[in-house]
Amino acid sequence: MVTLVSAAALTVAAAPAGAAPAKSQEAPASVGFKCSNSWKNAGSLPGKWSKVKDSTCSIFGNPKYKAAYQWAAERGSVCVKVKGFSKGKAKWYNAGCGKTGAIKNVPWGNVAAHKEMKVKGAALFKWR
Repeated sequence: MVTLVSAAALTVAAAPAGAAPAKSQEAPASVGFKCSNSWKNAGSLPGKWSKVKDSTCSIFGNPKYKAAYQWAAERGSVCVKVKGFSKGKAKWYNAGCGKTGAIKNVPWGNVAAHKEMKVKGAALFKWR
């Protein structure tokens, strides 16, 4: 986002004084991108909550945005809590236990942050 704003500022600054911007160079009404929904590998330890974080992509939410999480243990079983947001503050939501699982409609709101899960149980697993 900062890069897009910086590029737009440089474009405007480079125009000659008094020159009207051409209609074809106007910024689009909205700019967006989609994060990869690929599986990430992780592991967890028995008896201790381990955190896993998707540091490759941030979610730029809006007041009605809901996040979704999914996991599949290749070895073992896990209990999972997922990060969401309530009134702008991080909150952990119970997602259940088992070899596989998913949770949808995790409140996110108007927050920019990485998806995170807390996992408990000896397991090698994938998540997204």
